Amino acid sequence: MDPESTSYVTLFGAVGALAFAVAFLAGVRERRERHRRDLDRISTVPWRLVSVLFSMLAIILTATAVRAWFASGS
Repeated sequence: MDPESTSYVTLFGAVGALAFAVAFLAGVRERRERHRRDLDRISTVPWRLVSVLFSMLAIILTATAVRAWFASGS
């Protein structure tokens, strides 16, 4: 894939999809941490914060990609 042939719409869409995937996986990890059996085994990663931040990033990138796609007339 040529960097010159890749449009900004494609890049924003791909990174937005990746951010959605990370947000989903962080949400799964956060749910598993909430329902753990051993209450003394806590995670050092704030999964809820990771999930929220990547969700916001995914929404912003996807909205930007959709706006750029409609603006380009494609």
